[in-house]
This record gives sequence, structure tokens and C-alpha cells, in this order.
Amino acid sequence: MIKHIVLLLWGLSIGLNSQNVRAQKEETNLSDLNKKQIIDSLSKKLEEFYIKPKAIGEISKKLNENLKKGIYKNILLPNEFASKLSADLIEASKDLHFRVMYEPTWVESQQKIKEKETQEKLKAEELIEAKKKNFGFLQVKILEGNIGYLEFNYFEDPAIASETVASVMQFLNNTDALIIDLRKNNGGAMEMGQFISSYFFSNKELPLYKYYYFEEKRKKIEREMWLLPSVPGKRLDTVPIYILTSGGTFSAAEWMSYSLQNLKRVTIVGEKTAGGAHPITRTVLADGFSVNIPFGEVKDPITNMDFEGKGVMPDVLCKSEEAISTAHLLALKNLSQQNKDALNDLDWFAPVVKNRQKPFVVNSELLKSYEGKFGKSELVFEKTNLYFKWNNIITLLLTPLESDLFIVDGTDDYRIKVVVENNSVTAIKRIYRNGQERIYKKD
Repeated sequence: MIKHIVLLLWGLSIGLNSQNVRAQKEETNLSDLNKKQIIDSLSKKLEEFYIKPKAIGEISKKLNENLKKGIYKNILLPNEFASKLSADLIEASKDLHFRVMYEPTWVESQQKIKEKETQEKLKAEELIEAKKKNFGFLQVKILEGNIGYLEFNYFEDPAIASETVASVMQFLNNTDALIIDLRKNNGGAMEMGQFISSYFFSNKELPLYKYYYFEEKRKKIEREMWLLPSVPGKRLDTVPIYILTSGGTFSAAEWMSYSLQNLKRVTIVGEKTAGGAHPITRTVLADGFSVNIPFGEVKDPITNMDFEGKGVMPDVLCKSEEAISTAHLLALKNLSQQNKDALNDLDWFAPVVKNRQKPFVVNSELLKSYEGKFGKSELVFEKTNLYFKWNNIITLLLTPLESDLFIVDGTDDYRIKVVVENNSVTAIKRIYRNGQERIYKKD
């Protein structure tokens, strides 16, 4: 089971749900002999697992040359040496998945991994840490226009996270479109990609990934991963889906994006992704060190290709920080084209989305000039903000869309427009979503 879990963890660091949580032994200075032993053990693991056997000789040669030239001589602390080896491995292989780590406690646990007590302890620790991170799920909410938004930053194993996923999907199942934010997602278990993707199709038998990997003594194992025949709760199989990406979107997050893009199920919005397509295994080295090694390849069943070193290209290219607004506007526009009743939603919410991306600024002097009483309503200026006060009971922040048009905090039903005639404020209007207006003259 441990080997199976290792196969399916794809992030910049294997075991995202347990990294940096175990107490580490006090660091001691490394000798040249220690460094030689670590590099020798690394070369052996490359021979055993690395997916590009023709490149192993050059990689090992480069590391040993660096050692002989004294490049590692002044690096004494284990964590610094691990970082330098990681950088050298990536430079030599051009594979972003390589990572050397110094975690003696983890290495010690692997040496006892066959002991039932050790396995249970590791699983318990990993579950505690995963719960603290809510299994990677950071935000789930409904945006203007009934557009769902889901952000998660790594792919947890659904064996422990499926209930959380099901509750998230239940929360989103009445939305008219869905935005999935993978801009800060570094990967994880590809089973999570399979589980989530299965919500986006009717009960179809479709392959998502075909892959192979090497076990010990370079035994080749070939597998395929398909959509699941059933999922808990309602499927979102007719809902338009938009995936947000950045240059930091990596590994399993890239695979889910790439696979769903090739199945014509999603629109990807944002930046080209990092380009890390290879699965990894974590294995023990000498002196408390370990390494993530790319030990397999995955191919898309439709293209028979991957995105290693190239990244996944979005359908709509834009800066990462603009991706959520771009996708939101695109979703509103597409829904309005499909449903004439949604046209008003586009006109009503588009300015709000654009303003959120680039807020409209009104100088304080102008805002202060809007102060006054308008029947039971009042505009009040405090510090740098304008507020709408109703009947001396409720006070709501006004956010400018234009110099005289404001969003009312806490409601989408109406907006406030200041009426200016002959350079004087004469009234305010409540402009409602259905187009109706109510005018309140200044006292």
C-alpha cells in the first residue's frame, strides 16, 4: 500500500501531506566522504528507477565532477547540500521533479516500514496534517451570476479526502458554471484528478491517463486510469468548466487540466503551466538523505503525448493575476449567449468583475461633496470611504464603479447613483437589477 501511495504522489515534494512535520535530527557537518557516499547512492538509485537510462551516465558524471572540483567543498550543512544536489539534478536532466531531501526521521521510518506499528503511525501523522490543511481545499464560494469557484492547492489521496470533495461538489451543484483555480496547485495524487474529473461527465467509460513506471530491478508496470463509474452526489456533467493556471501549476494539476482540455470538457484560462509530466518515487539515500526520482511516464489517450518540459497551453492566455476575472467574464458572456434571461446578469455583473480586477478610484474631496440627507437615506463620508446609511439603522460601504455610481456592500439587488445638476448634488437614485429606479431628493 505504501508503494502504491508513493506512485500516485506527484508534487514538487512527494508526500505533501507529511512534509516538514516530523522532528528532524540535529544537523551535523558533512565530510567529503559523506558527500561521496550520498552521490554514489544517488547514482545507484538512478540506475534502478530513472526513466531515461541513457541520461544516467551523464548525470552521475556531472555530480562526481562537481565533487572532484570542490564545488561542494564549502557546503557543510545537510539541507544546503540537498538543495544544491537538487539544483544540479534539475539542471542536468531538465526534469523539475527531481528533489533531494535531508529527513533522517523519514529515512528511519522507511527502514521500519514493514512494521505494522510504523505504518499505522505514519498514516495517523499524515492524516492529522492533511486535516489541518483541509486536504488542500482552500476556498469554495459562489461568485456573481451563480458562478461556482473552487480553489485547492494540492491533490490529496481521495482515500482520505473523498468526503471533503463530495461536500464541496454538493455545495457547487446548483451553479450555472464552475471555475477551478489551480494557479497555486503543485500536484499530488493523480487519483484525486480522476475522482474530481469523474464529476464532470455523465456515466461514461473514458480513459484519462495511460502510464508506466519502473519498480525495483527496472520491472516495467503498465496501467490505465479511467473515469470512475460512480461518484457520491450529483454530477456536474452539463456545467461549463473553466480551469485557471499559472507558471506554478505543476504535475497532477497539469495532468487534470491537460486531460480535460483534450476531452473538450474545460476551457483553460491563464498562463502556460510548469511542464512537469513525470510521476515520481521517493527512495532512501545514504546518511539520512532521500530523493524524488521520475520513474515513469504518462501519456494522454487522445494525443498519445504529454507536456513534459513544454507545459499545458491555455485556451485563453492571460496573466495569472487576471485569470479569475477573465474566466468570470467569459462564463457570464457564454451563459448570456445560451440564455437570453442571463443577458441582464452580464450587464449587471461585468462592471463589478472588471472593477475587482482594477478598482475605480474616486478622490476623497469628491466623495466628501456627496454627503447629505435624502429622505430616510444619508450619504456619510468617513476617512477615505463613502457610506450609505438608511433610516439611521443600517450603514453600508459604497464601492465606486464610476465617479458617481456605487456598489452597495452586502447586496446585489441595487446600486446607488449620485445625481449632480449644475455642479450640485440634488438627489440619489437606487438603480435596481431589473432596471427600475427610485429617486430620493436631497433635503
